[in-house]
Amino acid sequence: MKLTEVRLALILVFLLAILPPAQAQKYIGAGGCASSNCHGGTSVASEKDSRIWGNEYAIWQLNDKHSRASKVLTDPRSKRMAEILRISDPQKDARCTSCHAVGSPEKSANDGVSCEACHGAAEKWLGTHTQSNSHAASVAAGMVDTKNNIRLRATNCMECHVGSKDRVVDHELYAAGHPDLNFELDTFTWAQPVHHRDVKPSAGNAKPRVRNWAVGQATGMAEGMRLLATRAAKNWPEFAELECYQCHHDLRQDSWRIQQGYGAHKPGSLQLNMSRMAVLRVLVSQMAPEMSSPLDAVLNEVALTISNQLSVAPIRAAEKAAALGDQLAAKFEKVDFTEQNAKAIVRALAGESNRIAAHGVHAAEVATMSLDSLTAAITGNSKEAQQAITPLYDYLEHPSVYTPGGFAALFRKAAGAAN
Repeated sequence: MKLTEVRLALILVFLLAILPPAQAQKYIGAGGCASSNCHGGTSVASEKDSRIWGNEYAIWQLNDKHSRASKVLTDPRSKRMAEILRISDPQKDARCTSCHAVGSPEKSANDGVSCEACHGAAEKWLGTHTQSNSHAASVAAGMVDTKNNIRLRATNCMECHVGSKDRVVDHELYAAGHPDLNFELDTFTWAQPVHHRDVKPSAGNAKPRVRNWAVGQATGMAEGMRLLATRAAKNWPEFAELECYQCHHDLRQDSWRIQQGYGAHKPGSLQLNMSRMAVLRVLVSQMAPEMSSPLDAVLNEVALTISNQLSVAPIRAAEKAAALGDQLAAKFEKVDFTEQNAKAIVRALAGESNRIAAHGVHAAEVATMSLDSLTAAITGNSKEAQQAITPLYDYLEHPSVYTPGGFAALFRKAAGAAN
């Protein structure tokens, strides 16, 4: 390297050291979206007049649980959890607010999970996005493209609904009373409630909701394994990553967990929570069969590392699994899911219902949400199909009486409504 090049390099290092760090974009707050001629209308605008509904703020404020996420921290259950965890004020403690008040500026924490939690801090794009044909410019300025980029939407949701290095629901939180985190992208999107014009079927994307579901399944594995690796690097074992019912189960003889036995597992060994993978394995067998063996291999590697080597954190194995999840998500983003594909997946899920149910209540929940999503895509969300799914949700409301056989029988009956 020449002397002048060395000097230039030293100058660059000096400048980088003295320049202030780039500032994160600021949240504007939900009020910035509330104008009646923006997102604060009282009714849905005609599609020929507007690419947006125009009443998104009203839907969020009145019907979306996200708007009440911060207020949840004041209810009796949250207060009791705070007492157990020695948190003086859950509405200010980052352990709680990192998810329950994300997207809100500090002065508006009561907004809960507001618009910018999903769409990105609006400081740099709030003004530009009101202009015609400005979407690309807004995305370049920091807007999160939740409509067209399914993987980005899924990852964004899973920051809280699965967890990340900065937003963590660990075993301590569960023990204190926090609800389980069990997530399915398409089901949660529609329950939010939906406040956007859905992507219409097109050449190469015959069933957009099925694609959303599939990408969500693969991304769920990727983000879950990424979180596992992060946790393992900090403090292992983290019991939130393990199968709850390996420890928390009734000892009576008719308990499903007692009847299931241990199989190849040694009693007392740690068992990975496989609920997010049970349905994914069926999806991969149908739509990417060449990936089934690699998927089984990497998941078995993670599970065996956890079960057989308590002293060894499963970081490397989990990172490999996360990379495979990313690969599957990228593949499913480009797959043209047809009605025939969707029906074949439903039939495969029904055929594997006993195996899925044997993984326990959490896997049964993922299977139920998946069947709900696929059935809605196949039948156009028909009333009859929804009525067929309802008994499954009702059954899962009472996990103390859960049995794999009972759930599987209900699942197969409900699956018949989609075919």
